Amino acid sequence: MRLNKLDLNQLVVLDALLSSRSVGKAAERLFLSQPATSCSLARLRDYFEDELLVPVGKTQVLTPLAMELSKPVRDVLLQIQAITRARPSFDPATSTRRFTIESSDYVISVFLSEVVRRAEKLAPLMQFDLRAISPQTPEHLESGEAELLISPEFAMVPGHPNEPLFEDSFSCVVCAADSTYGGTLTEEQYFAATHVSIEWGGGRRVTFDARMISTGKRTRQQSVIAPNFTLVPELIVGTSRIATLPSRLARQMAARFPLRVMACPIAIPTFSENLQWHKYQERDPAIAWLRTLLKETAASLSSTAEPERAVKQERRMSTRKRRPVPASAK
Repeated sequence: MRLNKLDLNQLVVLDALLSSRSVGKAAERLFLSQPATSCSLARLRDYFEDELLVPVGKTQVLTPLAMELSKPVRDVLLQIQAITRARPSFDPATSTRRFTIESSDYVISVFLSEVVRRAEKLAPLMQFDLRAISPQTPEHLESGEAELLISPEFAMVPGHPNEPLFEDSFSCVVCAADSTYGGTLTEEQYFAATHVSIEWGGGRRVTFDARMISTGKRTRQQSVIAPNFTLVPELIVGTSRIATLPSRLARQMAARFPLRVMACPIAIPTFSENLQWHKYQERDPAIAWLRTLLKETAASLSSTAEPERAVKQERRMSTRKRRPVPASAK
């Protein structure tokens, strides 16, 4: 089919060429031979009267026109994809849909692990491709390569719908065998200690707590910077270091490793993890079903107040233990 003398089938090839910037990679993506893809590129060059892809050294770069075409071509294909997926009903029990979700490993540990457990019973044939947030995440959401993104507000992609999923607070974890901090962690001990910090997402994004602390007058002594949350226990056990973690993750890690959860002695606001999807997938019934599952799972999570109550109770108990016994009671 042609529109304005353009073979619309060539739009799929054009999108692959512009996003991959390689004839070979585009051919692999489209399951075409390289000669066939090269012929398509030649026809597209004739139609647009532009080279579209030009060699610079050992790489191919987009011409200014190709850069202008990249987003509208991708948007058109996403809209067509949304139309083809529109169905009056959707049955998760028989669906073989594959979903790509990008988030931090913290979200995978405390939240998505429960989501996929529930999905196994409700949608046993579905596949879930869970990926770590990276500098390419905005491009992945824009292009439709990732259907969903779960992230704090500062990592969301502008221009696409979103909704809050769950909140969390912050707690500290220390080695359970280390007696440096006693029952209560003070502010002076916190800033005198060495810390394990996390800079995640490939592009070394700092965590929300680090952002908050950086706005204050005091700084933490970062002796170790980990690329993700998962490695924190290995870097804490056997040391006097402290890590400041989302409370849900801190409790989960303390249940699996010899760690102790303590109340954070400095005031750090709670934060929200948000769900985001492409604006053209708003009416995709499969996406709508998965969003509902995500929201229902988030609603079932324990209150963020629980870890705070737990550490306050621990603090009260430790204070009572240290309180001197009256002479009359001896």
